[in-house]
Amino acid sequence: MLRYDDINEISDGKLYGPDDMVKADTAGCNGCAKCCESNMSDTIVLDPFDIFNMTKASGKSFDELLTSFQVELGVKDAIILPHLKMDKGCTFLNEEKRCSIHKFRPSICRLFPLGRIYNDKGFDYFLQVDECSQKEREDIKVREWLGIDNLEEHSAFILKWHRFIKFEQKKVREINERAENEAHRIETVSEDDLTVYAGIVGDSELIARDGIAKYRKNKAEEFRCSASDNVKEVMKTVLRVFYMDGYDHNHDFFEQFDNRMKSCLSELRHIN
Repeated sequence: MLRYDDINEISDGKLYGPDDMVKADTAGCNGCAKCCESNMSDTIVLDPFDIFNMTKASGKSFDELLTSFQVELGVKDAIILPHLKMDKGCTFLNEEKRCSIHKFRPSICRLFPLGRIYNDKGFDYFLQVDECSQKEREDIKVREWLGIDNLEEHSAFILKWHRFIKFEQKKVREINERAENEAHRIETVSEDDLTVYAGIVGDSELIARDGIAKYRKNKAEEFRCSASDNVKEVMKTVLRVFYMDGYDHNHDFFEQFDNRMKSCLSELRHIN
């Protein structure tokens, strides 16, 4: 899920649509596998469609992909998402230095050396000019290079997922900000007002037992801990609904995704 805000330094300065020609065709890479052998760290972030395809290709569940160290979880843009384990190159690269799941490879792998840049209406493609070691590339239509069936439906999914991730980030941020505001209020309110507050929330015996200073400290920490637990619950819910719960490979992914989106949003509404 690579996203760029400024592409001037890495692109040819052009934006492409699915039916535009772009100089991206590497002619099968001519035996090169440098991008797959590189330490890409946590940059190959996996979306639900990637996991749907990878579990289908490998015959492994999402949990088995994790326990076999082919996929890892990591913090990306303040939330937890899965990514390919790439500290020593891609584990799906076979002895012939070819992708063992090429037909089902992740979206970011399909894009390369293209990237996506999002805007208010959707997203465009751009060419990363210096990232690929294959300098002699031919023109090819973007949709042909991607090789995704039902590209329009897939593009709609990509946009929905991008917007959902923005929503998740916003929810996490709001939970933390709300808790921090409450903690700050407790830490700075007068002793008299804090005593009144304790009475309202049923903590009169607690404040009498612990004293003002200890009650103030513990109450502020309580807000922060509660926020931390709620943030974890948000992330666990997203991972479970979209990644951990297995997909039915005999049925349309996009329909399953839309149903999971409704279910996830319903669950997240109850986490504050």
